[in-house]
Amino acid sequence: MLRKWLPTLILTLMGLSLIAACSSAPPQASAPPTPQVIEKVVEKVVTQVVEKQVPVQQTVVVEKQVQTQRPKMTLWLSTSFTPLADELQKRYALEWANGKGVELTIVQDSATVLAPQLNAAIETKNLPDVLSWASPDWAPKLARLGLALDVTDVVQKNNAKGGGLYEPALRAVTQNGKQFAVPTYSATELFYVRKDLLAAKGLKAPETWEEVAQVAKAVTDKGKIWGYGMSLGAPSYDAEISLMSMLASYGSSPYAADGKTPNLNNEGTRQVIALAQDMWNAGAVPPDAVTWDDSGNNKAYLTGAAAMIYNTGSVLNALRKDDPDLLSKTDVVKIPKGPKGANILGYIYGLIGTSTSKNPELAKDLLSYLSDPERQGKIVEAAGTNYMPLYKDLGKAKMWEDPTNQLFIQQLAGNNAIGYPGPTTEWALEAWRTHTVTEMVNRVLVEKVSPDDAIKETEAKLVKIYQQYNK
Repeated sequence: MLRKWLPTLILTLMGLSLIAACSSAPPQASAPPTPQVIEKVVEKVVTQVVEKQVPVQQTVVVEKQVQTQRPKMTLWLSTSFTPLADELQKRYALEWANGKGVELTIVQDSATVLAPQLNAAIETKNLPDVLSWASPDWAPKLARLGLALDVTDVVQKNNAKGGGLYEPALRAVTQNGKQFAVPTYSATELFYVRKDLLAAKGLKAPETWEEVAQVAKAVTDKGKIWGYGMSLGAPSYDAEISLMSMLASYGSSPYAADGKTPNLNNEGTRQVIALAQDMWNAGAVPPDAVTWDDSGNNKAYLTGAAAMIYNTGSVLNALRKDDPDLLSKTDVVKIPKGPKGANILGYIYGLIGTSTSKNPELAKDLLSYLSDPERQGKIVEAAGTNYMPLYKDLGKAKMWEDPTNQLFIQQLAGNNAIGYPGPTTEWALEAWRTHTVTEMVNRVLVEKVSPDDAIKETEAKLVKIYQQYNK
């Protein structure tokens, strides 16, 4: 008779043994019991069943209590234009969860889908434990609201690996000496030049912004080709990025290093406006550039209407795929420099832990696992040139040996996030979103406002934006 009900009794008393253990100490979040532990419990339980005749009906209750000991967590991952990299991030997250005995729910979707869900989650304080940021403002927004987990310890450990992290990446996620997010990858820009048109004039690819203006005027053939496809449209984020990059190369920025005050009323801003005026007045910039969206300068170069542009690797990909003839006439070079060197304003991306997590230490462990240089190296490789690595040693991978790809790596040390020379903040991102620098330049070029007046107007706008987010 014992044989008929022995299996059930084994399970029953396994549970009772676990309950007894729980009565003397609070339950700890941990991985499920190993087979060796279960074997020992079974041996003890069988003896108890035979000697004490413990009721069998408690089995179901005990099983449920054991199951609920697994920690439950949620991870949001935003999708990119590289499905292989997206899939790899998800695979690593599941790998971590299985190793830690965590019941992990993964939500992976586009920024368009996740953004309203994030806003709702902020309102209800029902945030995921960890999320990647699909928009640059997610991390600083959560930080301002006190909803971002302090991950200084994670970032410091990361900075001791893989040759260390690039300084601009650290600056972007640092406020008051602490890190509110974990940087993982970035995006950068390149400068495209029609080498055949320059050669016909005995010119070389420009290395400085002053040389860009000189070359642009020299190769312009009015009605046929413009020297510089300069983005100036208020609908264009490319315009804001390229103009802020010029400003940074002249020691200027919409924001100061303190992350609180404007920094446009200086000689650097005046020099950049003067260069833009020089090219505009000489007819070296397409007159419709002030209406362009983000595709404007891409189209101008790919159709042969502009001899030089500032853009991402997307133009290079289009040339490789669709126009090998134009590719053969193109030089891809570093972003031009100014008196303060070559500075590129771009985007830093990464991962955020939330302060509402019921398992903050596990959240940090997941952040460390996903951001480890070995895994980041594989994710970056899967993304092609869509992701730029933030660990210095990852730039030594074979994929970056290609001469053009090597340009991306060479520029990473000067690849600054919006908010430079301070941290990435909500008000800095709002200034970028509302095209404050582009509108300032257009006030001078199109509306003939004096540079000094345009600068004063723009600084007043910046102060209002800052006050909006820092009441």
